[in-house]
Amino acid sequence: MTEHKRLDVEDFSNVWKDNQNTLASGLKLDIVEHLLRQRLSKELVDAKQRLIETMKFDRFDNSQEIKILDVGCGLGIDLRLVADEAIRLGKTVAIIGLDQNSTMIEEAKKLIDNQKNRLPSNISIQLIHGDILQMEFHDDTFDIVRADLTLQHVDLPKALVEIRRVLKVHGRLIVLEAGAGNIYSSDEVMLKTYDAVIPDRRDGGTAIRLQFMLPKMNFEIKSTTPIGFLNSGEFLASQDRDWIKIRGMGEMMVAKGVLSKEKSEDFQKRYIEACETNQIVTAGIMFIIEAAKCK
Repeated sequence: MTEHKRLDVEDFSNVWKDNQNTLASGLKLDIVEHLLRQRLSKELVDAKQRLIETMKFDRFDNSQEIKILDVGCGLGIDLRLVADEAIRLGKTVAIIGLDQNSTMIEEAKKLIDNQKNRLPSNISIQLIHGDILQMEFHDDTFDIVRADLTLQHVDLPKALVEIRRVLKVHGRLIVLEAGAGNIYSSDEVMLKTYDAVIPDRRDGGTAIRLQFMLPKMNFEIKSTTPIGFLNSGEFLASQDRDWIKIRGMGEMMVAKGVLSKEKSEDFQKRYIEACETNQIVTAGIMFIIEAAKCK
């Protein structure tokens, strides 16, 4: 194994771009099924509900139209959650969902179209296929920009510049992102391989980076809410049907010269066995960050 060579963060993010939903190795990933399975995590479901509460719609006047942008809107499920909260509080909202993956936009359109007749006249939802790094919105447009587990997949400094541009002064960025986390197992050989090839996590994850970056970009951090999570091997197995993701990662390591074919196959075998026998655990923290754009 080449000790100094690791996979790049971008290797894990490319699947979310509009490239036929394939992993860097060429294996096709059903990202619709992947996102639906991801929602099986109780911690994630609870986190998204707390994210809705952080939007604090009750602070807006009832006569005001609240303009909301959801970057990386995915399947559109969260757009419906936002709409439900606005309906509950009797608020008028204009919601735009933006995603760079055309599959996601098409799935979101199906969901919203199926429920369009149930939306009152004070709620509008629009879906746009676009890039967070080059958004076609006017400056100072939105009261709230939301990003749920999205910023980890893009160039963070460039994304924050664009988000700040489209936010109104005192408008709020509300983010759900992962912070520090790790993987644990009784299979020390598998862990040693994992630690040697995965990108360095010294920066603590996107949520931690945001703590330092937002104030430098003229945002005031209003609140930071940590949410711990612990996932078993059984849960990890449920998230990777037919082991597509781990196979893709294994093929990618070989293609990039990070591992030999033999070592990659051994890693995959050990990882799968650890999941199937519940000899692996992931633990970490997600953060809900609320930040306001300063003048």
